[in-house]
Amino acid sequence: MGKNLLLKKWTIFDYINVCILFILGAITLYPFYNVLIVSLNDPTDALTGGLFFFIRKFTFANYIYFFNNNNFTQAFFISVSRTVLGAGASVLFTAAFAYGMSKKRLVGRGLFMTIMLITIYVSGGLIPYFLLIKGIGLYKNFLVYIIPNLFNAYNAIIMMTFFRGIPGEIEESVKIDGANDLTVFIRIILPISMPVVATIALFNAVWQWNSWFDAMIFGGRQLVPLQLLLVEIIRDVDMATKLVMDALGSIARLHINPSVESVKATAMAITAIPIIMVYPFLQKYFVKGIMIGSLKG
Repeated sequence: MGKNLLLKKWTIFDYINVCILFILGAITLYPFYNVLIVSLNDPTDALTGGLFFFIRKFTFANYIYFFNNNNFTQAFFISVSRTVLGAGASVLFTAAFAYGMSKKRLVGRGLFMTIMLITIYVSGGLIPYFLLIKGIGLYKNFLVYIIPNLFNAYNAIIMMTFFRGIPGEIEESVKIDGANDLTVFIRIILPISMPVVATIALFNAVWQWNSWFDAMIFGGRQLVPLQLLLVEIIRDVDMATKLVMDALGSIARLHINPSVESVKATAMAITAIPIIMVYPFLQKYFVKGIMIGSLKG
C-alpha cells in the first residue's frame, strides 16, 4: 500500500525528470563503458569498428602489453605514493591554513589573504618555477610531487567558507575544558568537517593521479609516474604504427598488434578505474549530515 501511495504522488513532471536524468546518466557513462569494451577486445578486431555495446573477441592482451613493461610496477608505485601522500599532506596543510584564516582574530590575516589571492592571478612562469625547484633541491626528488602542491588557494577558500559556518559555541565548550587551538582543530574541527575534507581530498587525489607534466619537467627518468609512462607508451605505439604504414601501406594497419586505438583505450581505463574505485568510499561523506549530528550531540 505504501508503494502504491508513493506512485500516486508522482506527477508527469516527475516521470519526465527521471527520464531526462536517465538519458543524461547514460550519455555520461557510455564513454567509460566504450573505452572499457575496446580495451578488452582483440586489438586487430577493434580496428574494424562497430564496438558499441558488446565485446566481440574478449582478451587481456592490451593490459598484458602494459603490464609487461619493465617500468610499469615502479611507475604504478610512484603514482600511488604521490596520490596518497600528496592528497593527505595537501588537505592537512590547506585545512590548517583555512582554519586559521577563518578566525578574524588572527594577527596579519589581511596580509595573508592578500598573498593568497595574488597566487590565484599571478604566476612566475615555467622557467622561473623550474629554476626555483632546482635551486631548493627538489629537482629529481620525490618531494617535488608533494611540497609544491601542499597549498591551493581555491581549496583554501572552500574550506574557509565551511569553517566559518561552524558555530563558535562548539570550540568554546571544548576550550573551557582546557583544550588549545591545535587540539580543537585536530579532535573537533576535522572530524565534523569530513564532507569538505573528503571533497578536497578527492580533488587533490584526482589531480595527483592524473598529473604527468610536472613529472616530465622535474622528475627525471627515476621518478616516472604511471601517467607519464602511459603517455610514452602511446607515443611509441603511435610512432611505430606510422612507420609501418609509411613503409608498407595502409593495409599494414590491420596487422599491427597492439593497435593505437586499443592502447589509448587501455591507457584511459587504467587511468580511470583506480579513481572510480576510490570514489564510492568518499561519496558517503558528501551526503552525511555530520554538522547536524554534532550540534544535536
